[in-house]
Amino acid sequence: MQKTIKEMTASWLKDGRLSKGLTQKELSERSHISIRSIQRIENGELVPRSHTLKTLAEILGLSFEGFMKSAHEQEFTLPQDNSAFNKPQRLVLSIGICLVILLLAWAYLAQAAKFPETTFELLVFVSVTLSLITALLFFIWHKKA
Repeated sequence: MQKTIKEMTASWLKDGRLSKGLTQKELSERSHISIRSIQRIENGELVPRSHTLKTLAEILGLSFEGFMKSAHEQEFTLPQDNSAFNKPQRLVLSIGICLVILLLAWAYLAQAAKFPETTFELLVFVSVTLSLITALLFFIWHKKA
């Protein structure tokens, strides 16, 4: 079974800590890393920065370089995408939002007898409409880390 980098880091840290006979609290006190961070690393909730891993490796007498080498050699499974929408759903949502905003903009222009009075007003209106579409599409497609 393939492991994710989070799982590999979690087992490396936990095995190293247990082999030294340390509790999470003791490791926290020695490393000056919060106990919550150590818990999150061991539970596979996060991959810490390399500085944190180096500090923990030094205290536990583990080889940071060896861990990094084995991590690079390991074939990792990609974490599941837990986003609310998959790509086809995002695509449909994107097209729908674009159409709705454009139709609303067109309806506003059609009902406004004196708007736009100048080309400048029309260009500002189009710019604001496109900016709104861009912002919403960025929000839909932006992946959280």
